[in-house]
Amino acid sequence: MATAEQIKSLIRSHFSDDVERFATVALQVAAHEASQGHGALAHDIRGIVDKARAQRGAMDLIAFPQDLLGLVLCEEPAVSLAALVSPVALRERIVRIIHEYRQQDKLKSHGLAPRRKALLVGPPGTGKTLTARILAHELRLSLRTIQVDKLVTKFMGETSAKLRQIFELIQRDRAVYLFDEFDAIGGERSL
Repeated sequence: MATAEQIKSLIRSHFSDDVERFATVALQVAAHEASQGHGALAHDIRGIVDKARAQRGAMDLIAFPQDLLGLVLCEEPAVSLAALVSPVALRERIVRIIHEYRQQDKLKSHGLAPRRKALLVGPPGTGKTLTARILAHELRLSLRTIQVDKLVTKFMGETSAKLRQIFELIQRDRAVYLFDEFDAIGGERSL
């Protein structure tokens, strides 16, 4: 049976329209039921969550702004934290971000909030995109990669309109967002 904290978390996430948090807690309940030997119930809960996520994913495709289709790549990464080969200090930072997100109800009860932003810096091939994929997978969120080099145009108004659309998407759609090739913003505009 679900714990009192899980029930409260389910209710809070339902009334705050936090679908992913609701699904995460439901999967925690399923895992607990499986550990108690209630495999059929755990299987049913996981099936309900998977079906709801699939239906929600289909709705997300319909609601996705057409103007952003070439600028934002959407994926459901399957890369787990175990795939990451990194220094211990970096791995600990990533684990902390994951832990804060999963325990956000506890943080909120103490007047704190989980991290919502991370700056990944380094030359090409150092694992920035892989890290974003791992975070998305571990947090059970989609990964949205914004192609910044395609976002910036020589027309300032066009660029700002696209940026506005992207930030509206971020407000509306819970996911991990990676601004790829961010150094393109600092490039010169030709007149």
